[in-house]
Amino acid sequence: MPMAPVHRLPTESLLRVFEFYLDAAPETCDTYRHSKRDLASVSRHWRDVILCSPSLWTKIMVSSHWTEARAKTYVTRSSQSLLDIDFLHWSDRNSDGIFTTILNTLASSAHRWHSLTIQEDVPHFHRSLVLEKLNHLLLPSLKQVSIGNFPGSLTEQGEIYLRPERSPHLGHVHLHVVAGTLVNFHIPSGISALSLEFYEHEHIRHQSVFNSLSGQGLTSLHVSGNSIDFDLPPNSIQLPLLKEFVCSLGHAKALIRALVAPSVKCFHYSPSLWRDSPSVIFSDLSSKFNNVDYLCLSRFTTENLSETVCLAFPNVCHLTLVPAIRFEPYLRTAEFPSGVLHWKNLKRLTIENLRDYDLGCLSGLVDWLQQRVFAGQSKLQVELSCYECGSSSLFQRLLELCYLEKLDVRHKADVVVCCSGSRTWVEVQPYYNIGELSTTFAIVRRTAVTQSCECAFDV
Repeated sequence: MPMAPVHRLPTESLLRVFEFYLDAAPETCDTYRHSKRDLASVSRHWRDVILCSPSLWTKIMVSSHWTEARAKTYVTRSSQSLLDIDFLHWSDRNSDGIFTTILNTLASSAHRWHSLTIQEDVPHFHRSLVLEKLNHLLLPSLKQVSIGNFPGSLTEQGEIYLRPERSPHLGHVHLHVVAGTLVNFHIPSGISALSLEFYEHEHIRHQSVFNSLSGQGLTSLHVSGNSIDFDLPPNSIQLPLLKEFVCSLGHAKALIRALVAPSVKCFHYSPSLWRDSPSVIFSDLSSKFNNVDYLCLSRFTTENLSETVCLAFPNVCHLTLVPAIRFEPYLRTAEFPSGVLHWKNLKRLTIENLRDYDLGCLSGLVDWLQQRVFAGQSKLQVELSCYECGSSSLFQRLLELCYLEKLDVRHKADVVVCCSGSRTWVEVQPYYNIGELSTTFAIVRRTAVTQSCECAFDV
C-alpha cells in the first residue's frame, strides 16, 4: 500500500503543522491537551514527533485538573525552551496543597519563563501565592505579565513585585485592577508597554494610580474599562518616549489633559460612555498632539470630527473611524466637519464596519470630499469596510472624489447546498461575496464528505 502524502512530510514540516493546529485550539487547558492527545493517537510517528518536540510542551495552562506529575512532564519535555505560564481557575479548595506543589515545580524552571498570565477568575489565595513566589524568583527571560483582578498595587506589605533586578527583560505588563484599591501604586521600571483595565465604577480623587508613570520609558499605554474619574492636574503625566496611546475609558478628559507625550504617533480613542463627546474631551487642546499621524476614533459621530478634534491633532495622515452601534441611532449623523483645511496632511481615511443603516455617513463623506476638492486639496485614499450595504450610487460618487482602495461590500444572498449522490455543490446568487463563498466551502467540507464540489452560478 503506498504511503499517504502526509506521512512523507519532513519532521520539521509536520511539526509546524502541529504548532499551527494547536495554536488555533481554544485557550483552555483541557482542549489544548486533548487536541495534542488526538494528534498523538493518529500514528506512532506522530506520537514520537509530539513527545520529542519541546516546542509543543511550552504552553502550560494550570487548572484544578492538573497534577504534580503533569507539571513535571511539561517541564521535562519542554527541555530548555521558553515557557508561557497561564494560571486558570482553580475550583477545588481542597487541593490547595497540590497547587503549591505545582507552583514549586514550575518555579524550578523560572529562568525559562517567557510570559506569565493569572486569569481574572483565579481565587485570591492562589493569586497571592503566585505573586509572593515572584519575589523569590530570578526571571531573566520573563517579557510579558498579565494579572487579572489585581489586588490593587504591585506592592504588598512593603514588598515590590517584579523588581527590575529579578526580571530585567520585562517589557509588557497588563493589569486588570480594582480602581478603588489602588494605593501606593507602583509600576516596575523598565517596562515599555503598560495596559491598565479598570472594572469598577469609581471616582478616584487621588493621583497615585498615575504618579509612578511620569518619567517612565513607556512606548505604549493602554487604558480601558468602566467609568473612572481621575483628579489629575493638566500636563502632570510626562511620558517623553510614548509612541502609542489607546484610551477606551469613560470620563477620560482629565487623563488626556494630564498626558504630555510629544513623541506619540498613534492615538486610539473609544469612549465607554456615549456622553463623552470628543468635541468636549479635546476642547482647548489645540496642537497638544501635534506629532500624531494615525488617529482612530471609535463610535464616531459628528462631534468626533469637529473642529476641536482637528485642531488637537493637526498633522494626522491616516484617520480611522468606527461607527456607533445600531441601538444608538441618535449618535449618528451624516455631517463631516466644514473646516476641511485643518487636516492638510491627511492622506488616508478608513471607515470600518459600515452597515446599511450607516450609509447616511457616506453621504456626508461625499460632501466633505467634494469640499476638499474645491479647496484644492489632493484626493484621499479611502478604505471602506461594509457589510450588507447593498448597491448604492454613493459608491460611484466616491470613486469620482477619492481613490477607493478597497470596497468590501457584502450582500445578503441565499446559499443552497445541493447534494446528488456523491456530488455536493453550492448554488449562490451572482453577486455573492467571494470571500464569504470560500468560508461556505469550508463549512461544506466539515459537514459532508465530498468527492467533488462544483459551483453553479446562474448568470
